[in-house]
Formats: sequence, structure tokens, C-alpha cells
Amino acid sequence: MKNIRKKILAIILSAIVAFSMPTALAVDAYYNLPLDAGNHHRFSGGGSHRSSRSRSRSRSHTTTGGSSSGDNLDDVGAIILCASIFIIFISLVIYFVKSPSTSSRKAKTYKNIPPMFPYNATEQITEFIKQNDENFDTEKFLSWAKKVFIALQAAWTERDWEKIRTLEKEELFEQHNIQLQEFIRLGRINVMDNIQIIDAYLHKFGIDENYEHLIVSLRATMNDYIIDEKSGKVIAGDKYEVFDTIYQMTFTRRKGIKTNIVKGRIVSICPHCGAEVESSSAGKCQYCGSVIHSGEFNWVLSNLESVDENFVDDTRGVVFINN
Repeated sequence: MKNIRKKILAIILSAIVAFSMPTALAVDAYYNLPLDAGNHHRFSGGGSHRSSRSRSRSRSHTTTGGSSSGDNLDDVGAIILCASIFIIFISLVIYFVKSPSTSSRKAKTYKNIPPMFPYNATEQITEFIKQNDENFDTEKFLSWAKKVFIALQAAWTERDWEKIRTLEKEELFEQHNIQLQEFIRLGRINVMDNIQIIDAYLHKFGIDENYEHLIVSLRATMNDYIIDEKSGKVIAGDKYEVFDTIYQMTFTRRKGIKTNIVKGRIVSICPHCGAEVESSSAGKCQYCGSVIHSGEFNWVLSNLESVDENFVDDTRGVVFINN
């Protein structure tokens, strides 16, 4: 009985390997991508996932005429074997469909619990900024930062990075856009949905010779997985896995710039026509059509990282950076 079970298991494993090779190769293609705006999570299997190839032995028959009886017997044996595999496969499908474990997979599972929470220096930073920028409002700024985060995830999923042109510094925008084009080339869509922002606060404020850098610690949960563009099938990750992550969002603006708030909105002033342009706009002045790089006139995202076990906390709050 044990030998029969081993043979059945061997057949099942062979079938699984054969069916899983295309998906495994697709996952390998994903893990060869550079880190990007969407890839802050490692899916089940991680970067060590590698496709495996099963080796089969074949026999060649030499004949001098028509097909031999041995060939016929081999054909019959092959048919029986294929039929057996098909029956076993159908049985397994029926079993797992009826199995309670299938329904339990629909329950959310949480991954990537934050290893630590960066220092909260909101009060200290707010007091310092307001000495030179009396219009700075921490609550409004954090509300805007959350909208920026949501906008980034939406643009990444929609594979339309042009939407967030005014939200990112030029260098970061180009870097992310190049990486997104690689997803498009491979026919992959990185889906980021069911985003819930749990908390956001000011972590660090740095000042150098020309710019101010304000780091926001933002904690969010979301589903993060990759699907094939044509088939819509999930090729990496799991729709029901919920990632819990803390992001470090660095916003930069030129030194001496003051906050412009109009009717509760943080706005930029177009340097070309003087019109008010909302910072969450599509990247162009709606009046003159000029592309606005808001880092020169308002806050713009210059870096986006996630907190992992190697993160080094900084409790200074306000830091003067020597160039």
C-alpha cells in the first residue's frame, strides 16, 4: 500500500512540476526586476524561489519496417498512464474544491509586520518649522502626504506614472518610470489595492545648504500581488495576503519656501503664469500647460523607502546636514 501511495505521489508531483513551470519562470522574471515604488514586499517563496526542471528518460526503438507490437504496447501503456493521471488530477481538483482548506484561503492573512516604529518627532519638528513658515500646518501636511501615497499606488497599478509627475522629484520620477516600463515590457501588472493608512507622523527634518527634507513615517496595510497582463492570473503573491508596512517618505523643498494653503489645500504657484496649482494635480499647470517641478516651489517626494530589520532609528528630530 505504501509503495502504491509513493507511486501516486510521484505522478502527482510530476504533474504539478509540469503545470507550474510557466508560472515559476514568470515569478523568476519578476524577481530579476530592480526595486521599485511597488516592490517593498517579498511574496511567499521570496527571492530564493527558482524554477525546477524535471528530467524524463525516453527510449528509442529501431525498426526496419512498420510499427512493431512493442510500439503498440507502449502506445497502449502511454494511453493508460495519461488516463490514470487525468483521473487522479480530476479527483484531486474535486477533493480540494470541497476541502475546507480552500475556503479558509479566502481569509486575510497578515505578513510583514513592522519590525520597529521610527521615532515620532512631530511636536518638535512642527515647532521648528513654524518659526520660519507660519503657514505650515502639520495636520494638513500629513493629510496631503497620505493622498500622495495613495496616488502613487494607484498610478503604479494603472501603469501610468505621468499622473504623479508633480509629486516626485525629477530623479525619482525617472527612476520609477523606467522600472515601471520594465513591468509593462514583461506584461506584468503589480496590483496594490485595499490600501488602509493606519498612522502617519513627522519623523525627521533635515536642512542642508539649499534644501529642506521632511521625512514622514507612514504605516499602511494593503494587498500586493502581480498578475499576467493577458490572462489576469496571479503569478506572484496572493490576493488574500495583507502586508503591514511602515514607509519613510522624504519630502523636499527649496530652503526658504513657505507653505501655500488655499481653502485647506496645499498648492504650488506656477512659475510661468502665476496660477495656483494643486500639488496633487496631473503634473501640468491647468492654465498654461507648463510642466511644474514643484520641488522648487513646494514640497515634492524625493525618496520612498520601507522600514525593515536593518533600519536605524534617528531620534534627533531636527538635523542640520553638512555638505
